[in-house]
Amino acid sequence: MAYSIQQLADLAGISSRTLRYYDQIGLLVADRNPANGYREYTSDAVNRLQLIRYFQAFGFSLQAIQALLAQSPADQRQALADQRAQLAAKRDHLTTLLNTLDRTLAAQRGGPQMTDSEKFAAFKRDQITTNDREYGDESRQRYGATTFSASQQRYASLTESDYQAMQATEQRLFTQLKQVATTGNLDSPAAKAAYQAHRDWLCFTWNNCSLAAHRGLAQLYRDDDRFAAYYTDRVGLPNAAKTLVAIINHYTQ
Repeated sequence: MAYSIQQLADLAGISSRTLRYYDQIGLLVADRNPANGYREYTSDAVNRLQLIRYFQAFGFSLQAIQALLAQSPADQRQALADQRAQLAAKRDHLTTLLNTLDRTLAAQRGGPQMTDSEKFAAFKRDQITTNDREYGDESRQRYGATTFSASQQRYASLTESDYQAMQATEQRLFTQLKQVATTGNLDSPAAKAAYQAHRDWLCFTWNNCSLAAHRGLAQLYRDDDRFAAYYTDRVGLPNAAKTLVAIINHYTQ
């Protein structure tokens, strides 16, 4: 079946002006009716528009979508599968949060009480999912899949007291790191305290934080802008991650 531009616009829930723009930039090229020159869209165009709408919903730019649609069908399927996995992870996370919230509300109304471990289980699972999504590939390549998996399992099995201690240790790191980032003195007590706090924080989830592994993590901090953004946000200074890298390298020699 061939659709006119208005018919396809109504079907897809977008404007005919948008379809004209897609035609102009080559994202969704229309056929031309030989009798009147009007735009027409075949079933292949409908399928392509569905993919465009999917990728838009996933946050891809039109330029990125155009590049994706130029790839092989197998690559396109993989891109959709990757997005599905992310959506499923978000769904599972929201389901877990809703279940935990329902149990919390029930407990506050006098219903069954949650254990301390159960109160924080959802947050730990969320952090594990986030770590895997954002850093899993790099960590597996750098440290091996077994090491990364073991670290995730150790985090998941933290007791409530361990979890609180880990959070407190990271806060101690931020406090000392802010002082060193301000002074730049790597030989100061604050620098030594920041280094030790970082090692202590890692040891909550690492079986063996060797000096070489610690230096390798510093290199990852240096090369990945996501770590810079993380420490900038927590410490409040733009050179926080750079300072932490310098501290680790200084004390692991």
